[in-house]
Amino acid sequence: MENEVGRDIKTVVVEEEVKPLPRDPRLLLTNDDGIQSPGIRLLAERLNPIYEVVVAAPARDMSGSGTGIGRFDAREGIDLTKAGWDGVEAYTIEGPPGLAVMAGALGAFGTKPDLVVSGINAGVNTGHSVLHSGTVGAVLTARTFGSHGLAISLSFSDPWQWATAAEVAVALAAWTLAQEQERIVINANVPGLAIDEIRGFKWAKLDEFGVFRVATANYQSGRLQFEVRGSNAEAEPSSDTALVGEGFVTLTPLTTVEPAPFPSLPAQDIFTALMAR
Repeated sequence: MENEVGRDIKTVVVEEEVKPLPRDPRLLLTNDDGIQSPGIRLLAERLNPIYEVVVAAPARDMSGSGTGIGRFDAREGIDLTKAGWDGVEAYTIEGPPGLAVMAGALGAFGTKPDLVVSGINAGVNTGHSVLHSGTVGAVLTARTFGSHGLAISLSFSDPWQWATAAEVAVALAAWTLAQEQERIVINANVPGLAIDEIRGFKWAKLDEFGVFRVATANYQSGRLQFEVRGSNAEAEPSSDTALVGEGFVTLTPLTTVEPAPFPSLPAQDIFTALMAR
C-alpha cells in the first residue's frame, strides 16, 4: 500500500471487497472552514451519489475550534438553516463542527452516521497541532459517539487541487467503512498535486509540531503578539509533515481522550500526605 502510484488510488486504498452494511452507509459531512468552502461542496458532490449523505457545517470559518462544541443554551437551542443545495440534504449550523457532529450522532438529522467526513480543509493538518484543528476535532468527536471518522486536509497550491483531495476522500471513505474494527479515525493529508503526481500512500506518525508552529508569544500594548514559523526542515522523515511534503498522502490513525497509565503511587497516599500538612 505504501509504494503504489497516485493514479491507482482506488485500488491502493480499497484492498478488499467492501463489506455491505445492513443498510446503505450514512455519512455526515462537516468542516471548520464554513459551509461556503469549495472543499465541502465538492466532497458532497462526489460522495452523495454513492452514500446517504447529510451535510452540517458552520455558518462561518471555525478554524482552530478543536473538539469544541461552543457555548449554547440547551433550552433555546442553536440556529440551524437549510443550505439549499441541489440534491443534497445540507444545513448551516451556528456553531463549530464538533457541535454539528454531536447533533448528528444524537439524531438531529436522522440515523446516526456510520462515518463522519471532515474537510476538505484548505491547508494540511499535521503534527501534534492537530489537537487544535476543528477539521480533526470533528472526527475525534465522531469516535466519541461511536462513528468512524475521516479528516481530509489539502496542502496549499496555486491553483488548489481540490479534485485530488476529493478522489482520495472517496477511496478512503470506502476503505474505512470496510473495516471491521469499531470507531476508526484517520487523519489524511493530501499533497497539493494533480492525481497522477501523487507518489502513493504512507502511514505516518505525528510530527512534533506541524507545518507551522507558534514559536513565541508576547504581550504588547494590550495585545498578544505571536511569531509563527515553518517547521518543515525540523520534521522527522517518517512524520506526516515530512511525507506530505514529499508528495505522499499521509494516513495517521488517531484516538480520542484515553486514560494514561496510573502512577505507581496509590492515590490514597496523596490524600494522606495532603491531610498531614
